[in-house]
Amino acid sequence: MEDNVIYFEVNNWFAGRDYPDCEPFLSWMGDDLNITFCDDEWCKENRLCVQFELIDMSQNFRITALKSWVIDNCPDLLNDEKYHKFLRIPDEDGYCSKGYGNAEFLEYNADNFGCHICKYEEDY
Repeated sequence: MEDNVIYFEVNNWFAGRDYPDCEPFLSWMGDDLNITFCDDEWCKENRLCVQFELIDMSQNFRITALKSWVIDNCPDLLNDEKYHKFLRIPDEDGYCSKGYGNAEFLEYNADNFGCHICKYEEDY
């Protein structure tokens, strides 16, 4: 199944720099108080594994999704070369590098569907 999994990372700071400046990302990320990836039910319905992290004054999302979902919902992420910078490709050990913060990508499985808030040891 790993070949069918896509990892991507977006942050709500600036369209084009921190998330793709195209639909549906403009709608999903455009309203800081209603970012779609923060909606746990929407993420569960769409079978997305989202790791949410606050970084300074921004909201960062590491999304693990099936390739079929990406093709159906945000194909420019795969088809437009300028948006490839948001993709994270696992290395031979399965580790995905990340752009911001410390949160890791979640493994794609039903237990991880939804929006999960990254917690650090000092938060416990």
